[in-house]
Formats: sequence, structure tokens, C-alpha cells
Amino acid sequence: MLWAASSLALGTVWARLATGPACWTPPNWPMFASILLLILSLGCLKLRPRAASLIALLAIAMLGRAQGGLGSMLKTALLPQQLDNQQVEVTGFVTRAASPVVETNALDPDSERITQETYQQIDLRADEIRCLDEPCAASNSILGVRIGLYAAADADSSPAGNSEDLSAREFHYGQRFRVRGRIRAPQTYGDPGVFDRRAYLLDNGIAATLSAKATDVKLLPGRGGTRLGALRARARHSLLQHVLALRTPPGPGWRIFSINQSDAALLAAMILGERSLLDQNVKLDFQRTGSYHLLVVSGMAVAILAFSVFWLARMARFPDTVATVASVLFVGLYVSVTDLGAPVQRAALMCVVYMLARLLYRERNPLNALGIAALVALVMDPKALFDAGFQMTFLAVLTLAGIVAPIMERITAPYRKCLRHLDSTGYDLHLLPGQAQFRLELRMILGRMQLLVPRWMARLFLLAGLRIALRTVDLVLISALMQAVLALPMALYFHRATTLALPANLAVVPIMSLLLPAAIASTLLSYAGAWIVFIPRSVTALLLHLIGAGVVTFGRFRAADVRVPDPATWAIALSCAAITACFLTAKRKVPLMTSAFVLLIVADVVLVRGRRPDVVAGKLEIAAIDVAQGDSILVITPRGKTLLIDAGGVLGASRSGFDVGEEVVSNYLWARGLSHLDAVALTHAHGDHIGGLPTVLKNFHPAELWVAPSPPVRAYIDLIAQAKEYRIAVLRRVAGDKFDFGGAHFEVLAPPSDAYLAPKRVNDESMVLKIGFGAASALLEGDAERREENLIAPQIAAVNVLKVAHHGSSTSSIPALIDAIRPQFALISVAKFNRYGHPRAEVLARLGDAGTCTFRTDYEGAISFYLDEGGVTSARWGSRRTAMEFPPRWIPPQQAGHCGMFR
Repeated sequence: MLWAASSLALGTVWARLATGPACWTPPNWPMFASILLLILSLGCLKLRPRAASLIALLAIAMLGRAQGGLGSMLKTALLPQQLDNQQVEVTGFVTRAASPVVETNALDPDSERITQETYQQIDLRADEIRCLDEPCAASNSILGVRIGLYAAADADSSPAGNSEDLSAREFHYGQRFRVRGRIRAPQTYGDPGVFDRRAYLLDNGIAATLSAKATDVKLLPGRGGTRLGALRARARHSLLQHVLALRTPPGPGWRIFSINQSDAALLAAMILGERSLLDQNVKLDFQRTGSYHLLVVSGMAVAILAFSVFWLARMARFPDTVATVASVLFVGLYVSVTDLGAPVQRAALMCVVYMLARLLYRERNPLNALGIAALVALVMDPKALFDAGFQMTFLAVLTLAGIVAPIMERITAPYRKCLRHLDSTGYDLHLLPGQAQFRLELRMILGRMQLLVPRWMARLFLLAGLRIALRTVDLVLISALMQAVLALPMALYFHRATTLALPANLAVVPIMSLLLPAAIASTLLSYAGAWIVFIPRSVTALLLHLIGAGVVTFGRFRAADVRVPDPATWAIALSCAAITACFLTAKRKVPLMTSAFVLLIVADVVLVRGRRPDVVAGKLEIAAIDVAQGDSILVITPRGKTLLIDAGGVLGASRSGFDVGEEVVSNYLWARGLSHLDAVALTHAHGDHIGGLPTVLKNFHPAELWVAPSPPVRAYIDLIAQAKEYRIAVLRRVAGDKFDFGGAHFEVLAPPSDAYLAPKRVNDESMVLKIGFGAASALLEGDAERREENLIAPQIAAVNVLKVAHHGSSTSSIPALIDAIRPQFALISVAKFNRYGHPRAEVLARLGDAGTCTFRTDYEGAISFYLDEGGVTSARWGSRRTAMEFPPRWIPPQQAGHCGMFR
């Protein structure tokens, strides 16, 4: 069955790769080929069974090819283009509603009052979308819309902090309502290596997003959805409320046995997969230590619960069949109330298949159960093969069943067998000579120990100690091999080398196997009353605090979180070959098995250190990273030195918790093969420039941080403190500074050292850099406005590349400056449909009149220009890095109108 699943997977990959006009085939051809191959396989079954098996596997691969081709034809309905970025009124019913998150904001300096804000993410099944502002056709298509609802209230407006008013805006499955707001098609960042949020939402049936205030929502009579869905939603909401109700006020001296609000949120994530209530720092600690799987309802959690139910049923003297059926039913009910979708469903499927196979006496071959589960999962959803969760789940189970289990049978299983029926000499006859000799020596040691201590104590110390030691060896083997095999997906998808994952998991996984049953028991018993839940709740609190202490302890080590760039293709191939070798040699001779594991270790080291940066030697690269409405510029000098100028962010408070520095800028740099930066520069301390820099400093540990004079705002002060903590040299750059850096000449044009630092005029204190390489040059303005540009214009000549100031705002790019520099190319970093109207039409017209070819990140995505000593030689843009040379030898027709100078 594992070979059959692998063949289906190969066919699915074939369907994914066979795209484009050159690879097109009629959709029914692979299906006909699969049927013919199956008939041929049946004809060869008696005479050539091996050939029949190979032909059958090829038929299954063709079936995967056919299914993948059909799956690509079934796509989510898209938002009509005429509705994109329009004020609309949407009517529909709730299909999914996350728990509301209430945040208490800092004191407002104007009003000196504490404010609260609640946010709830809702998926709506829209059956009507009607325009409000501009005349456009209404849509009656059924679309999935993800809505972010916000509500604000003063915390001191009522004695209870107005929490009742906030919770009254919570919505649930099936409720029908009408909401007004600006609707948009899902957007994504046009940078290589960045998560494609648009594709993710479309795969999950979400065709549009909308943000609105809770006051813009009007509840409607009636309900939508299904009765089963409503029952599941009510059960989940009830369980979540009881989990959160487990929190207790800490008593004196009993804090370790009490559950506070943060602990309850952690339990909600572990039991029900409700991660919206978790603090971001808690998530980060679990990610750094490689134990993030504890915060989701993973395969391990499903297995623990299934085993717990099975064990309880067997302790109650129920037959094996009854215990198995009870476990399967409990797992099914449990999975139905979690909120993690396909990943936990796949884990439950594997668990159910394995337990049912056990009834048929197939527990000795778990790989067959894995193969059946993989086949079912791929038949139900072929796209799941390309999901990181699917790959890691099956790779982990394959490691346990195909690598760890055979090794344990060699190393620890013989000794565990020796510890059974130690007093029975007749049992020795059924063992190997070495095992019998070991039992004889154990009995001799027990005899000597009984001269010093009672018999029960001697047996406790010796036999229990040996069993604990053997189980510890098993746990070390499982954790070490699991981390070694999963190093590839961790580096590929999460850019992490969790060096302390082994000791961290050794410490917390055994506790987790006790915590999960205790927590679920506490939740279910809480329905009976508060008095009966006291003891299990105290046990749950103790175990939860032990896990938290272990994670925090290991997470404090800087070595716990090593970030790595995208692995090279050859390194991925080497890692896959090493994993395959370990799987094939786990039951072979020791030298072969040892060689395979050495190869796996070498492959893991190569994953961390084997990637060369994607740079062009001897050229100056100016790259604008697509960070939406913000700035982030990567400069790579002719000698390979790297400088990052700003790292994007958002103006004001970020409600979503989205970190541009981690999710966009860092991923772009890792996709370029960069694991370290030589310098980072901050032009000015606005949120759309400084927001992502703390994460960049943490991930890439630059040697220098360049800053301009800045008002003492909180973000700037925190960044300087972080740089000092990481021992990063902070260099102050002011007008008049000139220096060489990596073969390029840098000149600071602004701000002056005596600049007036006003918190509300930070744009006019932006650091402005001119970078030269031979006769070529680039001007990077940050958010400089008229006052700074009037100072710069008289002292600068023509440049090849201009980073347009302030996202193309009318407050910048004055005519005097454009006339003085007359750039060949201009970069504008801007978000699509931004609320400021950037870039302004007059700025674009001014650049066009100067003969400038303008590139925008909202159109092209990430943009790179390469300069030699004579000027611009080539450019690349977009997530797929479309390339063009200057002067162009040949321009594709679809790009011929990109700039006037290309005609």
C-alpha cells in the first residue's frame, strides 16, 4: 500500500509539472491509459506477477496524473473584477468564526484613558454583494468572504471594562447578517520565497476579504448552513468556554496549581487548536525550541487520546473490539470539534486505519496503514501533497514506522524482552543464548542485592531502573531521528534549524502525554460541577506549568533558534537520498545502516551551510522588496557586501499581529540565500520603515546599524536597545558623510547633523543616500519631503536609479530635484489600493516628462536593478524574477509597453 500511495503521489506531481501549452493533453487521456494499464496488469498477473505489480503501480500513477489534471480545472469562484476595491454591502451566513480577541491598549496621551479593542475573524458564505458608491453590477454568486470585525470601547467606561458589550458582538456559525465595507480580492506579496496568501485563501474557498466595524453589521432573521455544522459549532463553542472557565485566581503559595488566563489560552490551543487567543511571545518560544507541534492538535495528540481511551476501556475489562471501536468513535468526535481542518483529519485517518488494521492482526506492518491513509488523503484532495503539514505528517510517521521501529527492535527490544518473567528459567529456553546469559546475570545481581535490601526493593531498583533506562534510550532515538529527518522540511518551509529541539522535546513530550488526557478530563468533568474538577484541574495546572518552564528555559538560549536560507536544489536532493537510504537500510547490516545515518547527518549540515547567496559579482544591485505600503531596499555591492535599508511595517498599531520583517523581508532574503547582513540602515522611525527591523536584527545579526538623528520615539529607542543587546555597532549617519562600502561609494545627503527633530515631522529627517559605482549611481530618498529635497537638489547631478521618496506622494519629488537628476529608472514602493492615493498622478507625470521608466512594487513585485561602472545593465522583477537586459535585445510583446524608452 505504501508503494501504491507513492505511485499516486508521483502521478500528482506529474500533473503539477505538466502545465503550459506544450504539455497539454486531453483530460481523459490519462484516465484511459490508467484503465488500459490495469487491464494489462490483470493479464500478466499469473505469468509475470512482478511485471504485473509494476504495471499496476504505473496505472496508479496515471490515475494520479488524471486526478491532478481534473483538480486543476476545479477552482474557487473569483471575486468579479468590477467589485474589487469597492464599497459594498455583503449578505450571507457565517461558516466559521474565530474567538474574539480583546486587546487593552496603552494610555492615550491626549485623553489619558485606557481603551479596549476586540477583533473577530469571520468566514462568510456570501449570497449577495451589492455596490454602494459607484454604479456596478451586483453579484449573486456564492462566494467565500473573510471578514475582520473590529469594535472599540473605553476600558473605564464601566466597572467591568465594558467586556459585556465587547462579547455581545461575537458571531457564530449559521448566523445571517449584512455588513458594509470595502471588499478586495486576496492580495499577496510579489517577492520570491514569500508565502502566497492569495493561493492559500482560494484553496480554502475564500475569494475576497473585507474589514468592517461591528457597528456596520446588521443581524438578519433566519439561519444558514447545515444542522450538523450548527451542532458541531455549538459543541466546539461550549467546550471552548469550559476550557477557558478552568482558570482560577491564584491563591497564596498555590500558584503552580492554578490556571490563569494565559494558561487557559494555552490549553485552548492544545486541546481545540484555538490559537487566536495565544500571546505572540508564547508562540515564538514554542517555535524556537521545536515544540510548536504541542500548540496544535497534531498526530501526536490524536494518538495520545486514542491510546488513553483504549487503555481505559481495557482497564474496564471491555473486549478488544469494543475498546477499539470506542477509541475510533472518540477520535472522530474529538477531531470534529477542532479547528485545524485537513492536518488533524489526516492524523485521525492514520490513527483510525492503524487501529482497525490492528483488529485484523496487521499491527506488525504499520507501513500498510500509512499507505492506506495516504491513498485516501490524496484521493480526497490531491493538492494536499504539496502542503507542508501533509508532508511533515507522513514523513514523521514514515520515520517512526520505517526507521525508528526497526532500530529499536535491534537495540532495546531484546533487552526489554529479557526483563519479562525474570524468575522463570523455562522462559530462558525461548530466548537467544546471549539473552539467556543476560537474564542469568540479572538474577545473580538480584541475589547479591537481596543481602542488603528487601527483595521488593532490590527488584524495584534494578528492574524498574533498567526499564526506565531502556525507555529513555527509545525516547532519545525517536527524538533524534525525528529531528534529523524533519530538518529538511523545517529548513525548506520554516527556515529553522532547531538545535535544541532534541532536549526540549525529551523534556516536554512525556509531560504532554499526561497533560492532554488530564486537560480533557478536566474539561468534561467541569460540566458536572466545579467541586469535582478541583483535583484534575490542579494536576493539569502542574503539568502545564512544567511544560511552560521547560519551553521557556530552552527558548532563552540564543542557539535554540538558528535561521537558515532556502536550501540549494542539490542539498534537497542529498537530504532526500539520505532519508531514503536510512529507510532502506534500517533492517540491513550495521555498517550499511551506519553509513546511511552518517549521510543523513552530513545532509543536515549541508542544509544549514550549503547555500551560496544569489548575488551577481562585480555589479551593484539595488532591489526594492515588495512590503506593500512601506519601504525596504536591499543593496548588494560589487564585492558582495549586503545592506538592508528599512524593513517595512505598518503605520499605527497592527491589529493582525502580522510581522512584515518575519513573513516578508526575511523570507525574501532567505530565498536569495542570505543568512547574514553586513549592515542595516534606518532612514527614519516611521512604522512603515522601522516595523520589520527588530525581527531582521534578530534573524540576520548584522555587524552595523546605520541611523540618522531621530526623535526619541518608543520604536527607535527599542531598536537601539536591541542592537546593543545583540552587540551590533550603531553608527550615526548625517549629511556630509562619505565612505566606501564593499566596492561602492556612499554619500549621505541628509539629514544635517543639526536637524530639528520633531516627532510629527520625521519624514523631513529621513536619511538620503547616494550610492555610486564608477559612472553609475542611485539615489535612495526614504520619505524625504520638500524641505530636504530643496537642500539636496543643488548638490546632485544625474543618477541612473531613483528610489522615489514617500511612495510617490505629492509632498515629495519636487520638479527641481527631478530636473537635476533626470533618472533613467525610478522605483516606487507602494501598496495596491492604498488609502493615501499613492503614487500621485502628478508625480508619475513629472517622472514621465523627464523620460524616466517607472517601476512599481504593486505592479511588478520585488524589483532589482543591476549596475556596472557604465550604468544599468539588467533588471529582474516579480516573485518569479522576470529578467530583462538594457538595452534590450528583444522585448516580448506583452512587455513592449512597459516603459516608453523600450519602444
